[in-house]
Amino acid sequence: MEKDEAAAELARQASEALAGLLEHERTQPPDGDRFDRCSETLDELARALMTIVEVVDHCTASSPVEEDPDGLTEKARDLATAIVRRRNSLLAESAAARLNVLRPAPVPHAG
Repeated sequence: MEKDEAAAELARQASEALAGLLEHERTQPPDGDRFDRCSETLDELARALMTIVEVVDHCTASSPVEEDPDGLTEKARDLATAIVRRRNSLLAESAAARLNVLRPAPVPHAG
């Protein structure tokens, strides 16, 4: 069996892109609406995770009809679901912050 250098290079590029994304996120200011900034990124990462599992399955299956012996696909789906849940929690956090901005502060009573 020959090495697939093209596939290895594509995987390396994906790994480098993820490292770049991590560095990008580290440089972002912690304030602001994180949902607006991160929601699409988190959705794409969940999709990328499922693609990674498909590639792993394709590379490791002994036959095209082999079942997932380690339950990797199910575990990846669970992780992808957890990523989307975190994104949704950002939405809830964002909505609560917007509500607090819209709600007037209580006026102290003169005593």
